[in-house]
Amino acid sequence: MNRRQFLKTGGVLAASTLLASPQLISRSHSARKLLVLGFDGMDPRIVRLLVEQGRLPAFRRLMERGTLQSMFSTDPPASPVAWASFITGLDPAGHGIFDFVHRDPENYLPHFAISEAEAPRRFLKLGSWKLPMEKGGIRLCREGKPFWNLLEEAGQDCTIFKIPSNYPPSPMERGRSIAGMGTPDITGDSYGVYTIFTTDEGEASRSFSAAKALFLIFDPQGAAESEIVGPPHPLKEEETLSLPLKVYWDKRHRTARLDVAGREILLAEGGVSPWIPLKFPLMPFKELPAMVRFQLLEAGERFRLYLSPLSLDPADPAQPICEPSDYGKELVHRYGRFHTLGLPADTKAFSDGTFDVQDFLSHSETILHESERIFAGELERFSSLSRGGMLFFYFSSVDQGSHMFWSLRDEGHPLHKPEERKRYGDPVENLYLRFDRILDRAMKGLPKGADLIVLSDHGFTTFRRKVNINTLLQRDGFLKLKSGYDLPVSLYEGALWGETQAYALGLNGLYLNLKGREGEGAVDPSERSRKVQELKTWLLSLKDPGNGAALVTKVTVPEREFSGPWMKRGPDIIVGFNDTYRIDNDSALGTLTPEGVKENRDRWSGDHCVDSRVVPALLMTSFPCKTNRAPVIWDLAPTILKLFSLTPPSEMRGKSLIEAR
Repeated sequence: MNRRQFLKTGGVLAASTLLASPQLISRSHSARKLLVLGFDGMDPRIVRLLVEQGRLPAFRRLMERGTLQSMFSTDPPASPVAWASFITGLDPAGHGIFDFVHRDPENYLPHFAISEAEAPRRFLKLGSWKLPMEKGGIRLCREGKPFWNLLEEAGQDCTIFKIPSNYPPSPMERGRSIAGMGTPDITGDSYGVYTIFTTDEGEASRSFSAAKALFLIFDPQGAAESEIVGPPHPLKEEETLSLPLKVYWDKRHRTARLDVAGREILLAEGGVSPWIPLKFPLMPFKELPAMVRFQLLEAGERFRLYLSPLSLDPADPAQPICEPSDYGKELVHRYGRFHTLGLPADTKAFSDGTFDVQDFLSHSETILHESERIFAGELERFSSLSRGGMLFFYFSSVDQGSHMFWSLRDEGHPLHKPEERKRYGDPVENLYLRFDRILDRAMKGLPKGADLIVLSDHGFTTFRRKVNINTLLQRDGFLKLKSGYDLPVSLYEGALWGETQAYALGLNGLYLNLKGREGEGAVDPSERSRKVQELKTWLLSLKDPGNGAALVTKVTVPEREFSGPWMKRGPDIIVGFNDTYRIDNDSALGTLTPEGVKENRDRWSGDHCVDSRVVPALLMTSFPCKTNRAPVIWDLAPTILKLFSLTPPSEMRGKSLIEAR
């Protein structure tokens, strides 16, 4: 099992699930306006440093008007967890999101935490056709009422652009929203699967983590035929959707012409196409819409063409991504098509070596420029409204850029390449400078008297060493393997569950193999508290055999820190890794590898799924905040409600950072 096999959110015929939620305590019809900017992954320490150097003038102006603070994120400091806390004012036990990945205790299998596919259970078989007798759907797994629903009930208009942990989007009565992190491609893959068309036989035969590789054979006239491979046919067994693709290569001029979906696309080497809408035929009068972009990587000595993941088309989404359903069409009319994949930058293409540094920088610039264009238009629309309300706008670039380029900042990283640093500088720092200009635009574009909040969900640190917790559990006797099995091996193949006390899944979760809860539990519930304490002591004692450093510096027991009805979804222990360490993806997905600790030589060189004290979130406001305590990200929901003179519901864990206005 790989990460893609379980990060599936379902078929193409889906529907939102309405979530029950508490009622607002008081109502208001204030004309107040609030802009909230979500800068994913922005680190307050870098902001302060660059402000002190005089390189972030807009950030300085905002700081002088209000505040700049480090803010506690969540345990773990993972994006879906932190943004869910921001949305609801609840901790993980209140909103039910504890990680990117949760597990089914009955069979131990991991599944995507944000949303869940509900496939049809009854079908009518007619030859090779498999026709569903009932609708499937996709359910948002984040519980709790979003603060913008409370604002709506008080008469405020809200626009929510791509906030994470909101796929499919929560219903809205009078506002607009489009889903962000968690939104899959049309195959249901939350990371997206790209395609590389190549004349390099070695590349075509490689095993990719998140790609299809198709070998091209050109005739003497420079023409080749291939196909765009889609998802499995949802209505026919053992059939895959596809569309024809013709490629014409002009080697002399290093260009290519593509014929696809009735369109002709001309690309020079390095060029990127606009979004191309596609229609995969399903049955008479029924098609599966999608959209793609091409990037011509090489067209000289060899030919290499990148095809983006098959993304949901906001003008005609195959799955629910907008509230109301025509909001995406409105955005396309105003700004053109745009990335809908929840993690828009194709980090896998960079990690796989399909993209080089310049390719990925170009790819990332396209995404950021696209977001800037939409933000400028939505800010102008919001500012021109005579009534009050809120605009939330999310940017992913700092987070994804920090993941992929931290090794250029960290001379101690195993992948640090001085020649790349000399050539490309510090792309992470350049993003902070770019976002200063975005903030400047925001401050100048807001009407007088409007409030502004800037926040991130966590900060960042370097990721030098990988830790396989499952391997270490097996080494020290907490996890047992069946006779005859050796490493590497997956839990689902090799674990001797009847003698296994604990296992790890997700980026920070450690679970007891508890009788009556897990399918083949081995730990008696009466021993749970003692075993949790034993594992806590064990985790804090783990050392890196290479340098003697502690692997773990914080251990959180959710039931001692959180409160809420969804505690059962979470792990028994949340592991806070020491600075420079993070869990190995193999361990996160249940695989034991021979090495418990090893160098990280992946392009994914920065991270934040560590001890939460290492990666504080950023909070900036245009108004003064209470300074008698450190803010926590779940304080923002009640703070926003207070800005609109509303009383937060009592079930919110967060507390307002301002006095009532």
